[in-house]
Amino acid sequence: MRLVVDASVVAKWFNIEELSNKAVEVKEAFVEGTLELAAPIHIIYEVGNSIWRNTQLREEDAGEAIASLIRIGLHLLAPDMERARRAMEIARLKKTTFYDATYLQAGEELKTPLLTADESQMAAGRGLVKTIHLSEVKL
Repeated sequence: MRLVVDASVVAKWFNIEELSNKAVEVKEAFVEGTLELAAPIHIIYEVGNSIWRNTQLREEDAGEAIASLIRIGLHLLAPDMERARRAMEIARLKKTTFYDATYLQAGEELKTPLLTADESQMAAGRGLVKTIHLSEVKL
């Protein structure tokens, strides 16, 4: 199975919050090779920001967390003109942020469901790309 994953899911790998256990199951399936995960490259920066905000992580642990995110090997989609234009169209159409629209664009391009823990992202995906809430993912 292949999914596009957004920062609301991946951030839970490093920050203990609601549905963190489910997010870790997704990560484990990816590491074991039973699940493919893709995301726009800026997920590194979004998740990095959530790690930075986590005051419970020591500095060295935060540095290791971001390094492990890079090492894990998500299939990262680099921006290009076509992707950026389509993401902007989606952002305007769905009245969502450009950042969030890039995940929707990736799901559309890859013909792959988007996994999210964000209710507004679920709503934005309706009629455009199949979205799966983290609480409902079946691995």
